[in-house]
Amino acid sequence: MNGGFESGLTGWISAGTTSVSATAHSGNASAQVGSASPGGDSSLTQTFTVPTSGTRLSFWYEVHCTDTVTYDWALVTLKDNVTATTTVILPKTCTNNGTWVQASAAVTAGHSYTLTLANHDDNYPGDPTYTLYDDVVIQ
Repeated sequence: MNGGFESGLTGWISAGTTSVSATAHSGNASAQVGSASPGGDSSLTQTFTVPTSGTRLSFWYEVHCTDTVTYDWALVTLKDNVTATTTVILPKTCTNNGTWVQASAAVTAGHSYTLTLANHDDNYPGDPTYTLYDDVVIQ
């Protein structure tokens, strides 16, 4: 639901600092998790059921991290609520090249999943980290 964030953050559960950004992979908006100010942990979470034709979940992300992965990172997890297994789709990542990158994972039709789009900032002044996420889709 609202994987392109064109309706703001509707359908997502927000924790920490989250907002809508005009910097988008497609359309007019993306989700910004974290901020340009130091801020700790932030995330957007959504639980959904995969339709019968669904086999893959994909999304695009752009990390803004001027620190190192030791201290700041983006992280995306997908929990299969039927089997109680969690897949790390995007392992801890800290880059700052201004490039959108696609990530994806296999999903099982009919299963309920919880997707978490996260950002960790160590709250150190001078090197805030935030991540843009966009185009979350099931194919």
